[in-house]
Amino acid sequence: MQSNPFVYDTNMLIELVPNLKRAQKFLLDRFFPNIFTADTEYVSIDVDVGKRRMSPFVSPLVEGKLVEQRRYQTNTFKPAYIKDKRAPDLRKPVRRMIGERIGGDMTGAERMMANLVFEMEDQVDMLDRRLEWMAAQALSTGTVTVSGEGYPTTLIDFGRDPTLTVALSGAAQWGQAGVSPSTLIEQWGHQMLKKSGGVATDIIFTTTPWEYFLADPVVKAAIWYPGNGGQGNDINVGAQIQRGAQYKGRWGQYRLWVYNDWYVDDNNVEQPMLVDGTVVLSGEDLMGTRAFGQIMDPSFSYAALPYAPKTWIEQDPAQQFMLMQSSPIVIPSRVNASFAATVCAAVVS
Repeated sequence: MQSNPFVYDTNMLIELVPNLKRAQKFLLDRFFPNIFTADTEYVSIDVDVGKRRMSPFVSPLVEGKLVEQRRYQTNTFKPAYIKDKRAPDLRKPVRRMIGERIGGDMTGAERMMANLVFEMEDQVDMLDRRLEWMAAQALSTGTVTVSGEGYPTTLIDFGRDPTLTVALSGAAQWGQAGVSPSTLIEQWGHQMLKKSGGVATDIIFTTTPWEYFLADPVVKAAIWYPGNGGQGNDINVGAQIQRGAQYKGRWGQYRLWVYNDWYVDDNNVEQPMLVDGTVVLSGEDLMGTRAFGQIMDPSFSYAALPYAPKTWIEQDPAQQFMLMQSSPIVIPSRVNASFAATVCAAVVS
């Protein structure tokens, strides 16, 4: 058998080239920082409804007026269910692992463990990307649509006020003559404040709306550009882009972000997390929550866990299986503390 000449000369595997298309969690971490687990199939969030009421005027000589107690409502949701099952290639423990020296320096058992770690990290990465997708849907539409094998297509509607989701058309779109993005953003921030009492502190732009926003003369005169990653007073107005979201500076009370992330859909087509042309206003007042229901598996005693991994071996033919389970839902607890607008047509790239 002829040997591979490249294995025995000066050729060496210098380093592992890692995958850079990993899940990032900008929307989750900024707007849905709270994590809640429930030992049931359903998760519930209590919302203090409240109205802008005022104390009643009455004469001091008459009986006090009976005032209704402040109401709250309980919103209950059934999380979706995730089961990522894998059968790792049994031949990998007898072959060189990714990142291993040419010729090999690991035992079969070490390769097996490294392969399990590699697969499990990928399972967590895929689950995190699904959660980020749910966060993007909740922010941009006020809903999340769940569908899958054996799972009927279900629309989870968080009940955002319809005036907080708008789509501009025709001559009203950004980039058209006489349209002022800064004026519209002020109007939308007021509307969000009216409907929820929440204050928008962050604006998430997709690529094309950001370009139109920057072209607004009001913005040019007032935007503050950060330097050194947002520290100090250095001004950096050059092009900047990052995985997930790039911080672009401040305008008034708003932190400005340009968001770029993608996922592969069920038809193996890459899609944007937020469609180009989308602008989202929100902030800490959203009180977003990542909620996880019961794991429907006696191996975990039906506990509520964000990630529930397990592995087992079938004896003949020998095969190791891995299963990652989760029952997640991403909830904008104060749903009206968010606003989403489609401000222009997407630029197809």
